[in-house]
Amino acid sequence: MPSLADAGPDTALGRRPWIAKLAKYSAASLAGVVSSTSTLFLMLEVFDVAPVPANITAVTVGAVPNYLINRAWTFNKRGAHSFTREVLPFWGMAILGLIISTFAVAWAAGRYDENTFILMIANVGSFGLLWVGRFFILDRLLFKPLADILEEHEDAEGHFHLHTEPADEPSR
Repeated sequence: MPSLADAGPDTALGRRPWIAKLAKYSAASLAGVVSSTSTLFLMLEVFDVAPVPANITAVTVGAVPNYLINRAWTFNKRGAHSFTREVLPFWGMAILGLIISTFAVAWAAGRYDENTFILMIANVGSFGLLWVGRFFILDRLLFKPLADILEEHEDAEGHFHLHTEPADEPSR
C-alpha cells in the first residue's frame, strides 16, 4: 500500500488526489486532536483549571499544529503566510470551533459533574461536527493555489475577468 508521502500519478492515491489530501487532512486533524485533548486533560486534571478556560487553552494549543501541518503537508503551501487568505480565515474557523466546543464543554460540565472524559468527548465531538466543512473550505478556498484561482477567471485570449459571467460571453 502506498504511503501518503508517495502518492504519485501511478498510484491509486495519485489518480485520486482528493483522497490523498483527505487522508492527510485526517492525519493533521488527528495531530490537532492529540494536542488539544492532551492539553485539556492536563488543564483539568493536573492544573485543576475550570472547564471553560481549560477548553479555550486546549483549542488554541491544538489549532497551531493543525494549521501548520495542513498548510505544509496537506495543501503543499510553502513560503510566506498570507494573513488575509490563510491565517485570518483559518483562525476564524478555529474560533467558530472554539465557540461551539466551549458551549458543549460548559453544558457537559454542568450536566455530568465536570467528568474529564465527558468534557474531552464534548470538545472532540464539537470539532467532529465541523470537520467535513472545514476540509472543503480549506481545500476550495484557503489553500487553493493562486494559479488555479486565476485560471478560473481567464478567457481564451489570456485576459482575466473577475466577475461572475463566463469569460466567453460579452458583458451587457
